Amino acid sequence: MKRLILILSIIVLSVILFSCSKKDNKELAEQEFKISGNASLNLEIKKLEETIQSAQTDVEKAGIYTKIAVINSEKGYINALIKSATEAIKYQPNQYMSHYLLGKSYIAAGRLNDAVTELETAIGLKNDFAPAYFEMGNALYKKYSYPGAKENYRKAVKLDKDMIDAYNNLGVISTITGDLSDAEKNLKRCLAINPDYAKAYKNLGILYDTKMKKSADAVSNYNKYLSLRPDCPERGLVKLWIAALGG
Repeated sequence: MKRLILILSIIVLSVILFSCSKKDNKELAEQEFKISGNASLNLEIKKLEETIQSAQTDVEKAGIYTKIAVINSEKGYINALIKSATEAIKYQPNQYMSHYLLGKSYIAAGRLNDAVTELETAIGLKNDFAPAYFEMGNALYKKYSYPGAKENYRKAVKLDKDMIDAYNNLGVISTITGDLSDAEKNLKRCLAINPDYAKAYKNLGILYDTKMKKSADAVSNYNKYLSLRPDCPERGLVKLWIAALGG
């Protein structure tokens, strides 16, 4: 029972990307590149902020704040993203990208109802923008509104057939709700897009282990996941699952 609870917890959290890497020279080089990249982005934001004073129209100001919001989104600076996206909307309320970015930031901040409101606005302004449907799916998923989340993920992949994270999330939700064939289909779709997409192997392993009772397939997928993410925090737990299945 305790093991099942742990497994279900992993399912619910499976849309979160774990950070897994080796402490080697390559990683150090990547970290230095990231620091350098952040410094460059900070300089770009500073230059954009300086241009706001000379902007002649509200449309220009909204465009500048939207560019700043995009950079803050790339950096993962949630509070700064909320501030810049809000400013952009103040100057141009009908700009879909600013509402999308604000909705995305609200998900990260745990303001799920606000996120839904902003993403609904973004979709109303541009109903063929796949990322807005994807983030709406994420917001509803976190609100445990699984039917609505599935509907929005399906709209996202209809517009962008290679949106791999949306297929993964569909697989996770279908596993939780017991739609096993749909779960398997969507997780395998991830691997058709990218055979090295590690999360799909873990989620397939969970599907085969806990729902479909296909022990050999579960072990195979768990092992493939560990081969792609050898230093992930849950490595010990996954190895326990493999051992319990006789692998």
